[in-house]
Amino acid sequence: MMKPNILFLVIDSLRSDKCYGDKKTSITPHIDNLRKSGVYFEQAISSVASTGIAMSSIFTGLFPSNMGMSGSNFTILDSSIPNFIKIFKENGYSVFATAPEIASDFGLICDFENPNMGYNNYFSLFDGLGDQILTKLSSKDFHEPWFFYIHLNDLHYPIKVQENFDHEKYGLSNYEKQISAIDDWIGKILKKIDLENTLVILTSDHGEYIPIINNGKKIINLESSVAEANLWKLGNKVPENLYPVKKKLGNFLRNTREKIKSSKIDDVELTIYEKRILLGSRMGTGHHSFDDLLRIPLIFSGFNITDNKIISQQVRHVDIFPTVLELISLELKNVIDGKSLLPLILGKDYPELPTIIENPPNVKEEFTKSIGVRTSNYKFIRDIENLKIIYELYNLKNDPLEEKNIIYQQPNIVKEMEEILLRIRHTSNSDNVDDEKDKIVRENLRKLGYL
Repeated sequence: MMKPNILFLVIDSLRSDKCYGDKKTSITPHIDNLRKSGVYFEQAISSVASTGIAMSSIFTGLFPSNMGMSGSNFTILDSSIPNFIKIFKENGYSVFATAPEIASDFGLICDFENPNMGYNNYFSLFDGLGDQILTKLSSKDFHEPWFFYIHLNDLHYPIKVQENFDHEKYGLSNYEKQISAIDDWIGKILKKIDLENTLVILTSDHGEYIPIINNGKKIINLESSVAEANLWKLGNKVPENLYPVKKKLGNFLRNTREKIKSSKIDDVELTIYEKRILLGSRMGTGHHSFDDLLRIPLIFSGFNITDNKIISQQVRHVDIFPTVLELISLELKNVIDGKSLLPLILGKDYPELPTIIENPPNVKEEFTKSIGVRTSNYKFIRDIENLKIIYELYNLKNDPLEEKNIIYQQPNIVKEMEEILLRIRHTSNSDNVDDEKDKIVRENLRKLGYL
């Protein structure tokens, strides 16, 4: 029997609540159809709010600390660590990718077969990337069974909304309008695919803050403007030898923008959560372990998926590909952190598993690296090195917006979380990055605003 094709579609920065639920205002008929003909996990959790590390976690089924990507500095994935792309190749799959350069920098697409698999981080579906994807799907090189990893960066800030979708009917924010625009292209991609013989997985690497609120009196919108988006892209063309000048200018513009944002809400009474999403940044200081950044969509649709089912139980990034292997009847021989979700999909009793969550490393000089544990009930965060420095504990059932830190009120829960962390975390370190590779990684991280 011919193995099914696999389409692995990643929409960078897509949040779970903007893909499904009462907080969604985008128009997404094609994503909705995938969900309605498949299984949607509404509490899927990313390992880390950073593209390279999150995708490495997905492709290996390992938490960052267990694959050597949990240190104080960014590093690439150790090529000696087994990954699922190699498993697909070993089992007769042709493996292809269309992913931004940041994925290539972290060593995520070295096992794929097609040329020109990495594209400029700011190359858009609407600038020609979409047409390139359609051309690949029609290519004679796409021998079945195939695995195709498509990673779309159009939702990554700063967002430039497409003109024909820049209307309030497509979403309340630029973020949600852009989701509507991306969905239109997803429809074109799906038309090229035999869905009866293709397993489709749609997910994201991490979420994002959306700086817009409606406090009942007025809407406060602090999203980036089109001018900022264009300025950002222009800045990425500055030669490397002028980087010190660019950095000073960037810091000036960033500080100016932060002052302008703060001035717009000086006279507005805000909750802790509202202030966080309006002024917070995934690339700024502080830990990045709030659910806005870690709760992502996860859809399985197509081959061997017959139910229209919404699953609310917590699942993890690391569970995605163990599930894929069991769905297509391939054996998993490696010992990893992830577990197949097929029993859960089939409606069987399935214990909820805790997930390790981490900060991306060394985002800013004053940045502190943290690690934590999340369950459906609690989220625990502490310093990654100093066991005595414990930051936060949240009761996610009573406090879903994570506004009340109860770290000093629940010592027994803290103890339980520490035990989970020590049990799961192996703390390996990778030293496989030479100076030249490290230079490339850091330069592209600068372009995306991480450094």
